[in-house]
Amino acid sequence: MDNSFIALGLMSGTSLDGIDASIIKSDGENNLDIIDNKYLNYPEEFRKRLSSFILNINNRADIEGNISTYKSLERDLTLYHSKISKKIISENKLNIQLIGFHGQTIIHKPKDGYSIQMGDANLLSQELKEKVVYNFRANDIKNNGEGAPLTPIYHKLLINKFKINNPTLILNIGGISNYTYCFNDTLAAKDIGPGNVLMDDYLKKTKGIDYDKNGDIASSGNINKDIINQFYEHEFYNVQQKHSFDRNEFDFSFVKGLEFEDAVATLTYFTALIISQNIKKNFDNEIEIILCGGGRRNLALVNHIKKLLKYKIKLIDEFSVDGDFIESQAFAYLSIRSYLNKIISYPSTTNVLNPVTGGEIKINF
Repeated sequence: MDNSFIALGLMSGTSLDGIDASIIKSDGENNLDIIDNKYLNYPEEFRKRLSSFILNINNRADIEGNISTYKSLERDLTLYHSKISKKIISENKLNIQLIGFHGQTIIHKPKDGYSIQMGDANLLSQELKEKVVYNFRANDIKNNGEGAPLTPIYHKLLINKFKINNPTLILNIGGISNYTYCFNDTLAAKDIGPGNVLMDDYLKKTKGIDYDKNGDIASSGNINKDIINQFYEHEFYNVQQKHSFDRNEFDFSFVKGLEFEDAVATLTYFTALIISQNIKKNFDNEIEIILCGGGRRNLALVNHIKKLLKYKIKLIDEFSVDGDFIESQAFAYLSIRSYLNKIISYPSTTNVLNPVTGGEIKINF
């Protein structure tokens, strides 16, 4: 008897560039077939509106004070999610049973008891005429967890699928960088600092550039080691002190005054150093590292990490999995586990008091 579900996962990350959509088939345990992945770019006008709104949100009260703008953005964002969903569903001609809808993180404040993801699950369910699973972080935070990262249980599934028997770290470099450590029965995870956020924010605000393609700009500049030495030991970047990050906590102002290329080179090296130092603090023995997320395409960043860590490092793409879509696949998988009331986060992954399930189900058709 096949107990599998066909689920669609949707993810819009901190880069605000667009939406990743993935269809998988899984039983919510050990079976996994990755069926398809698709990407939709946000229109520039919408991206600017969304980015401007997020930059001005420092707490929940800021959202409540700008609720009409929030609702307008949320409707547009949800309809873009509906658009990419309809496209990938029609192309694959499949009966989708669940939609995992992460939404767009606006602010992440687990210490204050909340994490807000923009997205109207009621509207999406109405548009797609499917069950939508959403609000994945709330139950974790309600139980004193950090609400992030939530992808480790999917990372563990991938490691089992790849038949890797060595101590393995999946390092995801998105806006924020986080890792999942998996070996035998051990599953542990942490946010470990900036990923692309410092570099991307600097590029957007100074030159209107979305990201440093291949790390070419960083490669053309000179690293300012004096600035690096001044800031990298700051307690904010020590993962022993902090667990879960919000992208608005990061500030690139320490490179002001540098030439453009030198600033990008310095931010890139700084990011690699923070990632590497925080991995070294947690792992003394040799481990295998598998890279995923958009940051794996930044060759300057990856080369710095390789030199600083000296561990065996591979791209997840080497296992015939597209590293751009791990999170959208993960939220498809989490939708299945949530629907079946299975655990999605653990004390060792989010600091939650006890293993908990998560995700709410919306049916509006």
